[in-house]
Amino acid sequence: MLHRLRAALLATILASLAALPRAGQAAPASTESNFSCKYPNSIYYGPDTLRVIWKPLATLPALVRPGDLLTVWATAPNVPTNWSASLGFGTLNVPLSSASATFQSSLGWWVLGFQVPAGVPEELYSLRLSSDTGLQDSTLHSVKVLPAFKSDYYFAQISDTHLPEHTFSDNTSFNTCDTTGMADFDAVIADLNLIHPEFILHTGDFVNEGDLDTLYQMNEMGRALQMVYRLRDPMFLTSGNHDIGGFSTTPVPVGTSRLDWRRFFGWPWLGNPPAGAPYHSQLYTFDYDSLRCFGIETYINYDGYQGGLYGGGSMTAEEMTWLQQQIAAAGSLHKLLFYHFDFDQGANTGSTSGPWQLDIPSLGVDGAIWGHYHTVPENSKTPRTAHPFDLGLQSVIDGHRSFRIFRVHNGNISPGPMHHSGTTTDSLTAAWNGPNDGTQARLSVTVTNRFGEAWDHSRLMFAMVDHDSTYGATVGTVVSTIRQGGMVDVYVDCVLPASGNTTVSVFPTTPFVGVPVPATVPGLWLASVAPNPYRGHGSALRLWYSLPAAAATSVAIYDVHGRKVAQLLGGRMEAGQHELSWDGRTIAGEEAPAGTYVLRLKAGSAEKTRKFTLIP
Repeated sequence: MLHRLRAALLATILASLAALPRAGQAAPASTESNFSCKYPNSIYYGPDTLRVIWKPLATLPALVRPGDLLTVWATAPNVPTNWSASLGFGTLNVPLSSASATFQSSLGWWVLGFQVPAGVPEELYSLRLSSDTGLQDSTLHSVKVLPAFKSDYYFAQISDTHLPEHTFSDNTSFNTCDTTGMADFDAVIADLNLIHPEFILHTGDFVNEGDLDTLYQMNEMGRALQMVYRLRDPMFLTSGNHDIGGFSTTPVPVGTSRLDWRRFFGWPWLGNPPAGAPYHSQLYTFDYDSLRCFGIETYINYDGYQGGLYGGGSMTAEEMTWLQQQIAAAGSLHKLLFYHFDFDQGANTGSTSGPWQLDIPSLGVDGAIWGHYHTVPENSKTPRTAHPFDLGLQSVIDGHRSFRIFRVHNGNISPGPMHHSGTTTDSLTAAWNGPNDGTQARLSVTVTNRFGEAWDHSRLMFAMVDHDSTYGATVGTVVSTIRQGGMVDVYVDCVLPASGNTTVSVFPTTPFVGVPVPATVPGLWLASVAPNPYRGHGSALRLWYSLPAAAATSVAIYDVHGRKVAQLLGGRMEAGQHELSWDGRTIAGEEAPAGTYVLRLKAGSAEKTRKFTLIP
């Protein structure tokens, strides 16, 4: 359900952007007429910047299993503090048990441990953190709970999204209202959500011009983060030259892009690192089973910010020291480097011919992947079959809509070819036979796979009405269900064969039996109605009641003003338990409007009522 809410929110925001008046700093005279939009900070800016939680983040998520310890970094004073946390997905809330809480003086922040309980459904959750000192924070899309790490799986790479579009602020055609680049990313997101990689690596140039996050109130980074929330699988991000390089033509203070990046995706201490984390760039690793991935911050230092520290480009001595130490510490694990581009320490302008700072064959890694060069040809530095491989990927922006899938078997990585979403030869399309919105008891989808690759681990999410106890599927396997808010999300895994069509159907397998009559109830009994809230639209609201003896019986539905909306039963009924349903229609045969209703059961002189909510 959370995915549907995110998609609806994003669509609403995008549809309203052009109508919003502009306020704030004036633009250069040559482009003044193009600056007509103001993006609302309440949606795109303040709430999603780093506050208390510094890890995990939506762009640096945690991969955990039930029973694992989830590690959380939190910035707070070193005073006695009790911390609590939970995972959230839509209306589902999963409390976590606190296992440890230590303020690490060598770091200057809290390192917290929380136990993930057994039975948590597989999903990408938000993390909610609070303390008895009043501090609280949440990070969306930041914790992926997995039933287990797989030995046979695939992951994805994307690069150079350049959100929200690819025109620069010193161009006369630059328009703050232009969000065309989001459509390119959206096409790739739609395909990846069906392919279902275990995780996604984004190799930089996430936004088009990092200096513009506050200039003209464009909020590029906040809007880019909203797009990440549309992905159903976790995404790990590294920076590129457009993210943190700081263009000298942009009229903002030197270092603005790098500092803004840290507020959303990086770590605030990088400007003055503590002894326990003595690095000035965002460098990190994460593990999936026997694979360790190394994320390296790369850039061209266009505005010369702290040139003595960051040089003319990345791959600084400090970064190389970190990488060598981390590779050595990884031991026998399989190793993958991911970064934007191998920018050297000279006056590098992004040349694709070197010189390279990373000698991949000598590092002892399985491979390296990167972006930056939007039209890089396949097998650009090494063949895909090479070991170690050294592969670039074309951009998402400018209609390229590129991604690559890497298949892993027992830790051994096999890169697939570059794909381009949304073309007549490369795309996935899903045609549903009804609305996938929680109103249907039976639903089918036909997926057309125009790619030359089969997707062995595809996952489809069916949002069904929650009035049946179990669901089954044809041409697929139901792997989990999540019940919330009157709906049940049914997750179905299936294989999408190359260049073919696949139809998957979900249907109820076991009727929802009513709650047994409590033995202690001697008289009239009415169970709670289900589902509650109820969506109507022809689906069934179910109710169960029991009569102690045969009696004239009436079951009707009333609105909050006492007006009868529907009559479900009127007549003599025998003793025992009975079941009824309502299709959401009024006495006049029309769909009842959303609101609060009262179900009233009368049997002889006895009466019972239940309240429920009808939602759109």
